[in-house]
Amino acid sequence: METKAATKEENLRILLKNFVESRDDVILAFIYSNEGLLLSKYNKSEETTQEDKESEDIYGAFTAIVENLLDKISLEYKTGRYGSGSFETEDNRIIYLEAGSEAILLLVCDYDTNLNSLFPMAYLIVEKIAQLLENSFDFKFNSLEIPDLSVYDSFSLGLDKFSIHESDSIINGVTPTHKFQKSKQIEKLFKLIVLGSAAVGKTTLVNQFLKKEDIIDYRPTLGISISTQRYYVQGFKEDVIKFLIFDLAGQSFFKRVRRDYYKGANCAFIVYDVTRRESFDEAVDFWLKDAQKELGNIPFVLIGNKIDLEEDRVVTKEEGLKKAQELKSFFTETSALRNINVQDTFKIIGIGLFFKHIEENK
Repeated sequence: METKAATKEENLRILLKNFVESRDDVILAFIYSNEGLLLSKYNKSEETTQEDKESEDIYGAFTAIVENLLDKISLEYKTGRYGSGSFETEDNRIIYLEAGSEAILLLVCDYDTNLNSLFPMAYLIVEKIAQLLENSFDFKFNSLEIPDLSVYDSFSLGLDKFSIHESDSIINGVTPTHKFQKSKQIEKLFKLIVLGSAAVGKTTLVNQFLKKEDIIDYRPTLGISISTQRYYVQGFKEDVIKFLIFDLAGQSFFKRVRRDYYKGANCAFIVYDVTRRESFDEAVDFWLKDAQKELGNIPFVLIGNKIDLEEDRVVTKEEGLKKAQELKSFFTETSALRNINVQDTFKIIGIGLFFKHIEENK
């Protein structure tokens, strides 16, 4: 577990280790500075097979490939402006992402890795890297732990729109496959609605994402809290994401304002309390199904809240995940009170919406 007393270098390594170990498809991770200096790395096999000669040879070969790629990327993007994209070799995929103004993250992954699932998480990681390097990482609202967000299989960022139609290898059998570049500055407003039964922690969840700031409107007669939050994706700092968050505080008003509440929503969070079976049943049988019927093909996130009350849990994580998969929804568990998975869940969804918007306007 990370601590504020850890050095910057230690925290970077903790973050890389947590990320690589959280995914079956990521083999190696490197952080390089703009000058090409290795700032941190993590090899999935290094703690279990450190003395394995074959593993060391594979690691060394990938290091050479990555460093050659870094030179090529640096020449194309100039110092301090790398963007993001992917390459492929015969057996692997290599992902690169700008990590603030000081560094770049390179990932060596399995060939069959799901890039639609990997890219949103990787963008979250480079934001954390940038904050660590800039000494702006806030441990009160942020964590080096990796959020456990399940992405449904059919979710797509439309990566075919970002494909590079080139067949020539640039080095050692490495071929470019994707490249993310913005064509123009954008400022996009995404409406996010929060649904769920009373007392499941919806308002606390929203306030933790807002860091208990920026609440601009509250209408107690309607029971609706409307808040805004600005956010941007690493590598796209000129582009602004604005969340307009609608928190339906009073369910007794829901039928009266239902259509206006749903109208124009880009994403919906459906929250239940893991210690109350009825809130879970209502979440999946009413809130989620009703919203899907009205809103169609937008991202839905089923959220099991109050995991800090583990001793009182009655809904297992496996139950929640199974229902989310059946209903083609994202799934995660949070503690709004302890701020576990809160910031990261909002941000990953924002990243997904951002790239979907770019893809739809290409």
